[in-house]
Amino acid sequence: MHVHMPQAHVPVELGASVPHRGVELPAAVAITWSLAGGMLWGGMGVVTRLASGSLSGERMLGVSALLFSAGAAVGLVHGVAVGILGRSEGTSVGDALKALLHGMLYFVPALLLGWLVAGWVAAMPLALAGDHLIGTGVSAVAWAVMAVAVFFASSTGWKAVRLALRRWPNRAAGTALVLAVFAGLGLDFVVREPALPFSGARLTPTGSVVASLVAALWLYGPVVAVGLRLQGSVRRGDPRAGGASGSSLRAPAVSAALALCAGVGVAATALPFYLRSAHLPSDFERLGPAGALTAIVSGALTGELLLRLLVVTAAFAVASRLLAGRRSVALALAIGLAAMLDVALRWPGMAALGFPSAVTLVAYAAVRGLIPAVIYGYLFWSRGIVTAVGAHVAAGVALGLVAL
Repeated sequence: MHVHMPQAHVPVELGASVPHRGVELPAAVAITWSLAGGMLWGGMGVVTRLASGSLSGERMLGVSALLFSAGAAVGLVHGVAVGILGRSEGTSVGDALKALLHGMLYFVPALLLGWLVAGWVAAMPLALAGDHLIGTGVSAVAWAVMAVAVFFASSTGWKAVRLALRRWPNRAAGTALVLAVFAGLGLDFVVREPALPFSGARLTPTGSVVASLVAALWLYGPVVAVGLRLQGSVRRGDPRAGGASGSSLRAPAVSAALALCAGVGVAATALPFYLRSAHLPSDFERLGPAGALTAIVSGALTGELLLRLLVVTAAFAVASRLLAGRRSVALALAIGLAAMLDVALRWPGMAALGFPSAVTLVAYAAVRGLIPAVIYGYLFWSRGIVTAVGAHVAAGVALGLVAL
């Protein structure tokens, strides 16, 4: 006799994604990073300015709200990127975006609470100066809440970063470049103690380390990731193109010699501006040996990663598609675009040197901006980013030593 046994109903197939009521990792990273960024900028940032005397108590609330909004926006943008890139194993980009949209239900109330906390964090110096016991207590609680928010942002972010590194094919070269930026900026900030933008406050050694870490991770981390990803695609189309792991590492002696010769040549073209009777002060004269060396190395690293690894590679990827079959023209356009952007970024500083005529200023911009940028771009393309950075450093050191 055949007996029909009722089968249990399985509503979801094995492996299908199941929606969760809680906040998943992509949304958790975006929310916590936005809150932490807003609290640190709108809270500790205001405290730093109050302590330095660059901000009055009457403007404290307005500046705190402005900085909180800016910090929250920056944190949200980076948090969304890290949350998607660091999604859990087996989670698609589409599922990560759905999790982000679901988490936005919690984002607005959390942001309002974070804004109140940042205001009370910023009020700590005023509460202490006015001997307000209750205000000091509330501010202390706000500092504790901020510390917890930063802790959760760090823990969720670190988990997402580890997951992102697992699926990043260029993780070895990318991590090395980001660590190099962190070390270069950190040494430069510690030695020179630069002033913070819009405040005039000087960075302390601890602040220098924090600032260099933030710049390396939040700014140059994406620059390196996008640049290496694009570079991988263009190198497949042109095996002659160099890269972080390209020909510069296969023939280090040749690349080092090219970098040294190119650097000395770049320095020689600019030397007349530093040897005349009304000569310009070199970096070694303005900053001293330690300050000049750290500034040259950090400037070479950050400049080449941004202008050559990212801009040249991205511009070539676009131009090569528009100019099918004309890769040499696409490369020339990419290097030229990065060179013009290099000059544009340096132009305010060069114009402030006070040259007697526009012709002299243009000539100086050519030998200190345009020509070196073209040379570095070619070296980057043919020998890799390490050679371009080496030539940039060699040019700065040679010019500084000869012009002493």
